[in-house]
Amino acid sequence: MRAFLQALLLVSLLVGTIAECPFSDPQTPPSSETPPSSETPSPPTYGTPAAPPTSRISLPPALSPSPYEFAPAPSPSKMNGTGLSTDYYANICPNVESLVQGAVQGMISQSPISAAATLRLFFHDCFVTGCDASLMMTNANGDDERNNGENKFLRVDGYKTILAAKAAVDADPQCAYKVSCSDIMALAARDSVFLSGGPTWKVELGRYDSLTSKASDVDLPLTTENVPELMKRFSAQGLSVTDLVALSGGHTLGATSCAFVDSRLYPTVDPTLDPGFASQLMNNCPSWHNPDSFVFFDQTVTTFDNNYYLMLQQKMGVLYSDETLYTDTSSQGIESKGIVDKFATDQSAFFTAFVDSMVSLGRLGVKTAATGEIRKDCLLPN
Repeated sequence: MRAFLQALLLVSLLVGTIAECPFSDPQTPPSSETPPSSETPSPPTYGTPAAPPTSRISLPPALSPSPYEFAPAPSPSKMNGTGLSTDYYANICPNVESLVQGAVQGMISQSPISAAATLRLFFHDCFVTGCDASLMMTNANGDDERNNGENKFLRVDGYKTILAAKAAVDADPQCAYKVSCSDIMALAARDSVFLSGGPTWKVELGRYDSLTSKASDVDLPLTTENVPELMKRFSAQGLSVTDLVALSGGHTLGATSCAFVDSRLYPTVDPTLDPGFASQLMNNCPSWHNPDSFVFFDQTVTTFDNNYYLMLQQKMGVLYSDETLYTDTSSQGIESKGIVDKFATDQSAFFTAFVDSMVSLGRLGVKTAATGEIRKDCLLPN
């Protein structure tokens, strides 16, 4: 297992990126100063990169204007209460799902971590102003969601996957500029899970993209919050304790920055951490660590499974917001602990709940033709 994870770490370094955590950390990011190389430990199971991965996005220029018309809205009879339907593009772009999945598969073959990055991107987008691809937008003045500090650890692979899928869809004359970026994000998140060994489901489609993106709109759950604090945020979105525990299971994929782990290690070790696991984390996230250092969430980094919940049962949740799902003693915490136990022993139950929660997440803040648009370029308003 150690050899496998060290090999995977090397792959991560070669592609120059890792996946971030879906919750944000309120603490000030550590200094960017790199410690002397003589002090850098050899990477064990959870490793520190020998060279910093790419920390921000280098994005391609805007796509050329389209000669194609935008998609007509389907008849109301085809929509559910959110204005979404699973066959929204049946007559508009019948190949949209295969086009998106092909692009996602291509990105995963280039970078095994891109599945985790794409899934995280969807959560960060939906939890702020709804699933409207506002996180994809860039503003000339830098005042956009992507530049908010709470999104600074989102990695390049997620954005590149969405842009690759958008390009694949728009290359089909029947589909070009008729599929929203927000729908592409929803499909790509589903495909990232499925192609990593997880469940699949029919994605509800028909979203329009936001017209704006503001850094001040970002207010994500924090990695330092306990279950009642997390549930205050989830309840405000109409999501349940089961949704919290199931969506947190997305941490079965990918890694997180040491910046989100520091508060559990220094100046004293969080008592909810297994002592041996805490020592392992400290070896890979020393107090002087490089800000690009990271740790994997579990030992099946690129496989979507229920191993994350087994880690929580052993007091080996990497983030406080992970472990609190099993150790919180509030009434909501006791409920979340029971759900963790269920998912740890029944992977199919986790998969079923995860699908239900992703559908619920995908219904947040849906934009319509009256409040949004179908962007020609996911990075810019039309």
